[in-house]
Amino acid sequence: MWYEYLFSLISIYLVIAMTAGIHVLLHVRNSRAAFGWLGLIIVFPIAGALLYALFGINRVRRKARRISPETDADTGKQKLAGHHADGALLSRPGFNVTGAELTPGNRVKTYYSGEEAFPAMLAAIEAAENEVLLSSYIFDNDCTGQQFISALATARDRGCNVCVLVDDVGIRYSLPTIIRELKRHALPFRRFMPLRLVPPSFSFNLRTHRKLLITDQRVTFAGGMNIGDRQLVNGTSPHRASDLHFRFEGPLTVDCVSLFADDWKFAGGNDIQELGSLCSNQGQARCRLVSDGPDDTLDSLVLVIMGAISSATQRVWIMTPYFLPERQMLGCFQAAALSGVDVKVMIPEENNWAIVQWALQHNMAELLDTGVQIFQRSAPFAHSKCMVIDNDYALVGSSNLDPRSLRLNFELGIEVFDPEFNRELSTHFEQTVTTCVPFTRERLRARGILARLRDGASALFSPYL
Repeated sequence: MWYEYLFSLISIYLVIAMTAGIHVLLHVRNSRAAFGWLGLIIVFPIAGALLYALFGINRVRRKARRISPETDADTGKQKLAGHHADGALLSRPGFNVTGAELTPGNRVKTYYSGEEAFPAMLAAIEAAENEVLLSSYIFDNDCTGQQFISALATARDRGCNVCVLVDDVGIRYSLPTIIRELKRHALPFRRFMPLRLVPPSFSFNLRTHRKLLITDQRVTFAGGMNIGDRQLVNGTSPHRASDLHFRFEGPLTVDCVSLFADDWKFAGGNDIQELGSLCSNQGQARCRLVSDGPDDTLDSLVLVIMGAISSATQRVWIMTPYFLPERQMLGCFQAAALSGVDVKVMIPEENNWAIVQWALQHNMAELLDTGVQIFQRSAPFAHSKCMVIDNDYALVGSSNLDPRSLRLNFELGIEVFDPEFNRELSTHFEQTVTTCVPFTRERLRARGILARLRDGASALFSPYL
């Protein structure tokens, strides 16, 4: 009878909704995100459960290389006491999160545009004698991408071990994708968490956002730059972006090789032999690599960033393209500003994702009211990511300050303790801020009711942006 079919349909709906709801309660740690998924599943049991299965489940299960400070309490106390004696309280959060000491003997060089970074990166590939390891989120199939393909193929032809790791979502920013060129030149590559129907894999959210180029396990390039014409400030791409990228020489490269080797193996590649003996001391910077992702390193960068902000005594200056701090981090910014720390945040004047700007505007008054200063940088799109604290500390890498970057993406951060490097980034910040427009309370109050409703609605989705 019809009521039997109705009863069966209701039963199926209830089983699906309960199964998905139980999974949310057991595995989604962010309460706002969990509440949103539960509401969607209750209202739309089938569609909600399907969307949760596609976008809400962390399918990554891998063991990260981490050392817990709890493994040796006495040693940990001695190390922390040493940090305190040196006055480097800013180094304690990173040590407690990663269990790794700062690595001395590194030299750091900054590049302020693709016009500066790409020739140096290509020259490093051309000079490589044994190995080239490359990982990028976006690898566009354009003029710049072709230059890298050519350099990589030439390196392979002269006997270098070449490994190219690309994100399966990031490569789709240009069509046809760079995969065709990698195959045409027979370059060894792996796609990170490829999207496919058989066997099914639909992890759209869990992407590798890391950018690494390592040559001969001696030199590392890392930062925010993808590979493509879009990174050329004076180029013709409609998606032009200004950015920062960095060259590291010294023992830090050992950790970068290890991180790449883990990602490469996770993506199906063979083991990469790590030759730490090649990395001799090159400079005065003390560095620490902070790996972060939806695996055993989840929240590593969040904790390091919040710990560093909480330890600041003079200033916290940040450049980031996406600024949507979650409640606990927002509180750190507010507390620092209220205690007299100079807190400045530089964001793009026009975000390439308008909903991110709208969501930020909904909560911006809380920051402005406590003394946090927010500046908007004019075009091209400001994609730079760095944090400068006091006179000795800087954090650079691939991560943005939004939930997607800090909870869903695989990211890397590099802590740098070097007064000279700090001064260089501080000078860059000071020069850039003179061209920015401050975001004021008056601008917020000038928004109409429709704009405020739009911003409030956008903020509801901030855990997923």
